[in-house]
Amino acid sequence: MSLKIFKQSLAGGEVSPSMYSRIGDPVTQAGLAKCMNMVVEPQGPVVRRPGFSMVRETKYPDRKCRLIPFTFSATQTMIIELGHHYVRFHTDGATLMNGDVPYEVTTDYDESELFDIDYAQSVDIITLVHCAHPPRELRRYGALDWRISDITFNTKISAPAGVTATQHIAASATNKDGYVRKYVVTACNVDNSEESRASTVASVICNPYGDGAYNTIAWNSVAGADHYRVYRDKGGIYGYIGETRLTTIDDDNIAPDSSITPPIYDDVFLTSGGITGATVVAQGSGYTGPNGEVTSVELTETQTWGVWGSGKNFYGVVPETWCEAWQSSDGWALGFLGDGIGLVPGQDIINYFSATVNIYDAEGSGVGATAEPIYSSSSEWFHITGPSGNLKEGTYGFRPVKGIRITNQGSGYKRPYCTVTIHGWPAWTYQYKALNYNFEFKRYTGEFQTKVNSAGFLTASIRVTDSTGSGAQLEPLISSEGKLTAVFNNNAGAGYTNPTATLISNYGSGAQISLTVANAGDYPGCVGYFEQRRWFAGSRMRPQFIWATKTGTETDMGYSLPSQPTDRIKVRVASQDSNRIRHIVPLSQLLILTASGEWRVSPLNSDALTPETMSVRPQSYVGSSQTKPVLINNTMIFAAARGGHLRELGYSYQAGGYITSDLCLRATHLFDNKEVIDIAYSKAPYSIFWCINNTGALISYTYIPEQQISAFAQHSTDGTFESCAVVPEDTEDILYCVVKREINGNPVRFIERMNEFIKKNQVDQIYLDCAGTYSGQPKKEITGISWLNGKTVSIYADGYCVPDQKVENSKIVLSRAASVVHVGLAYNSDIKTLPLAVQLQDMSFGTNHRKNVTGVSLRVLESAIPLVGQSFEKLYQPPTRSREAPGTPPARKDGEIDLPIQGHWTNEGEVCIRQNKPLPMKVSSITVTCDIV
Repeated sequence: MSLKIFKQSLAGGEVSPSMYSRIGDPVTQAGLAKCMNMVVEPQGPVVRRPGFSMVRETKYPDRKCRLIPFTFSATQTMIIELGHHYVRFHTDGATLMNGDVPYEVTTDYDESELFDIDYAQSVDIITLVHCAHPPRELRRYGALDWRISDITFNTKISAPAGVTATQHIAASATNKDGYVRKYVVTACNVDNSEESRASTVASVICNPYGDGAYNTIAWNSVAGADHYRVYRDKGGIYGYIGETRLTTIDDDNIAPDSSITPPIYDDVFLTSGGITGATVVAQGSGYTGPNGEVTSVELTETQTWGVWGSGKNFYGVVPETWCEAWQSSDGWALGFLGDGIGLVPGQDIINYFSATVNIYDAEGSGVGATAEPIYSSSSEWFHITGPSGNLKEGTYGFRPVKGIRITNQGSGYKRPYCTVTIHGWPAWTYQYKALNYNFEFKRYTGEFQTKVNSAGFLTASIRVTDSTGSGAQLEPLISSEGKLTAVFNNNAGAGYTNPTATLISNYGSGAQISLTVANAGDYPGCVGYFEQRRWFAGSRMRPQFIWATKTGTETDMGYSLPSQPTDRIKVRVASQDSNRIRHIVPLSQLLILTASGEWRVSPLNSDALTPETMSVRPQSYVGSSQTKPVLINNTMIFAAARGGHLRELGYSYQAGGYITSDLCLRATHLFDNKEVIDIAYSKAPYSIFWCINNTGALISYTYIPEQQISAFAQHSTDGTFESCAVVPEDTEDILYCVVKREINGNPVRFIERMNEFIKKNQVDQIYLDCAGTYSGQPKKEITGISWLNGKTVSIYADGYCVPDQKVENSKIVLSRAASVVHVGLAYNSDIKTLPLAVQLQDMSFGTNHRKNVTGVSLRVLESAIPLVGQSFEKLYQPPTRSREAPGTPPARKDGEIDLPIQGHWTNEGEVCIRQNKPLPMKVSSITVTCDIV
């Protein structure tokens, strides 16, 4: 039976093999078995992704870096390259330069910390937070003036000094000193967004009720202050009595307003009793190092070695239990029980036997360790001197292996073990007086049981003991000589009074450590903006605390007694576990994410979040990974803490809260047993989430929830993707990636920019990766391609595909001159249809029928002719019939094109389509002609 099967939409994207049987699912019906280097359009077609143009090599080719978007406005955007101790900036496919070198800002973030940094942008300020560093601001003051600095919380305005209070009262008044009035003064900036600490108290003995009595409060002016506030003590609370731009004010018995009090400031991200310093008092010796070196091998058990003979009239003698002897009618054979070697009469075979040692690692990736056996000295050999007669005259002995000597310690071993193998002759034929009596030397070639001691990663640690404190984490640094040289403070802990530190190790002794206790930094790990406040959360010692600045400020962490609605917020999320808050996400309400759940921060019976109305309620119990979430409309997409899937979190009126759903159910093969390490979102021209997993794959997710569009596609290149970010440039949102490649056998990392999807001119379309472009007067020799030296590249010149060349001396040579030349690495864009399942008269769905695809018809838009076949190993290139005028590039195809295919019978009936040239491809529907039996 011959059928034509029409696939009208490809909007389902790539689906998991476990979904192939779900033929009733509309998304699966529109899905593909493979969608590689293609992007799913919301209308149904799949279009070839543009190539990546090389922007610049990263600063360190052997270190990872991370990309962060910076969007000041629709016309001012920047990609920030955050690397090991540096920051660089890129925009519009170029790098911000300072003369001939990239403009840089120095940081102290290590490579290992980069993907744990959280950030939030406000205008031209990016807040950076990490649990090991104070919160910081990366500020743009000018094109070549970016500065990074620690955030100064609380006030920058100094408190007024020289505050005095003086009584004024009529001379005739009596009882002039019956009362004591106390005052403090604060300084404020012009918009009241910042108020200083209270001044020292000024007291005056007075009678405020006397005739004409009043008190004058005076103070010195404060730099940067616009006006001043004065407070008077009433019942232990300093209440507001007035403010002025002058440096004096008169109190004529004004009633203090106790609801307005001076701000109180504390060190919000410091904890008392932390271990702030660890000094090595004595280095000690013999300690294991941090690099996993093999330090020694101990023999714990030996094996028996001996000589066995065959014959008659055997009898045994056991001198000193070290040897056994057998005698036949015409000869002797001696064998020894011990840990070394055996022999036969008349032969000194000591040199015939040897031992070899091999070292392996059962868990880690240790390499380089070598060892050799230590043999006993000749004085330790066991000897027998044979008498004259049947036993030939001579001295016989053996040399045991008594130890192992390390010749190279290697590195990286976690659980090392070794084998010790004795090598000898498998048989020894003894001949004496021309009579054959066979004596076999039996060797148990195998392994001694040994104990391998290594300077492993788990062998040295520091134990901190104290009756009150907790949480400190100290890490020793052991030199190659086995001495304690330094101590790293990974977590200061809190509450310590008199701590002691002990170096715990399998080997070594003598090290002494002195600890210093003081207020220690306990820094937040996530940041965000919501309701005119800057929010922080998730420090190491207070993993479930949330802090927010005063309303309308970004650094003021002051509070008042009694509390005021604009005061800073400090609250602990009460939950069943102690997972650290990883993300702060502002939607219509503030959401916080931990490794075990999602929480909503909302006002309780009020429209505004204040210290009194704040409520934290759980929404779901999924858990988020460390990867920063992204937002689309009023929905959040985040990576799950476990399982590797992407999840959606949005508000549900039916549920009365936020609910979460798994977005990866139809494409689990792209996410299972993997980890999403970076996510970015582009709005135009298509609504696409881009994510990178820990295998270096780039995945696109076309997502329009209101239209129920949800489609995945995967993307590959000659290398691996490591980080991504999206910023708007001109009319599109542009994806930037860090790509690790190998050039001439060496690893390199590039910042690369995905080209626009929509190009007006055919010659400007780029479907090459790591590409560079020449544009100018026509020329044959294209130079300056140094980053691709030694690589075979594809070339697209003036709208034509030019034969591939190898870049040598940073150049290529064309056969004819061209004015617009794109040079880069080719990549395949592949489509593979799902196995055919067709409704037949016998009510089966073609699942138990053989199929033979004899023809394929594609509806394409502005596409070149692709390769087709029933497998990617056997693709067919249809002949092209160009009707264009000579000298013009080949025209793109629109509409339906019929492609012949080399048919053969299969169970699946799949069709494979590939574009491997630097040319476009956009497929909106596929019609398959198929024979079914």
